[in-house]
Amino acid sequence: MSHTLYLGIDVAKDSFDVASDPAGLARSFPNDATGRRRLVETLQDQAVALIVLEATGGYERDLVATLLEAGHKVVVANPRQVRDFARGLGQLAKTDRLDAQVLARFAALVKPEPRQKASEQVSQLAELVTRRRQLKDLLTQESNRLPQARHPKVRTSLKKTIGLLERQIEDLDQLIRQNIDSDDGLKRKDQIVQSVKGVGPATSAMLLSQLPELGRLNRRQIAALAGLAPWDIQSGQWAGQSKIWGGRLPVRNMLYMAALAASRSNPAIREFYQRLRSHGKKFKVAITACMRKLLVILNTLVRNDCLWSPQPKNT
Repeated sequence: MSHTLYLGIDVAKDSFDVASDPAGLARSFPNDATGRRRLVETLQDQAVALIVLEATGGYERDLVATLLEAGHKVVVANPRQVRDFARGLGQLAKTDRLDAQVLARFAALVKPEPRQKASEQVSQLAELVTRRRQLKDLLTQESNRLPQARHPKVRTSLKKTIGLLERQIEDLDQLIRQNIDSDDGLKRKDQIVQSVKGVGPATSAMLLSQLPELGRLNRRQIAALAGLAPWDIQSGQWAGQSKIWGGRLPVRNMLYMAALAASRSNPAIREFYQRLRSHGKKFKVAITACMRKLLVILNTLVRNDCLWSPQPKNT
């Protein structure tokens, strides 16, 4: 085939299905090193414009890395966005083969922005940060169970687990620090990001690993990537509240905590938050606006390679 192809790949734990738009390529491969290599070989003589996959809890990571290494343009799409697109096409049935076809159609019509290839350093940092977040979630669950436990053996078990999780998190914090310090580019970005009051080491590591586009995009693009761009809801003369959705959830969750801290300690964010609240904005609306403002400030500082000051320019 000499014409340009847009590919959709539906990834499962043990296999992945590939479909193309225009139709012509439809294959299934095992989701292992052999299957990934066979796919790259299959695509060698094809004119592939874009490949779209869904985020599947990590099963897609090795495949994405292989495709990027082979020089392909790859997008990991938000599953909700793809599902809404499928409904818009009237495609209600859901199988691996059909999902791959929908992803290929999504690639051809929507043409989402492909992701840049992450360096090995950033990829390792992302894995460490993800594991730290998982352990923090487990620690919160066990800590919440402890006050409710009455049996001495249960309390002992919970305390041992909590202690183990705390030690593992401390070890990961050291590994994350070593990873950042070993790369001059990451170290400088980390210094800039943490210069903003309200942003600590955990938030900085999350942004460096999960939002590597920081400093490369404009304010609207970076807000959209984090899922902080407001979407208007309007029909005729009825206008609903603007909402945010999509984007990179771990980044948005971490920015929420950072914005809470900044609304108390950072003069620029505190003044902005208080002004919104004094104008009658609800807490959720005000704090979301603070998250967006904080991200825009960070994006501007990284782009300009400068540390934070109380009144950052060009934000």
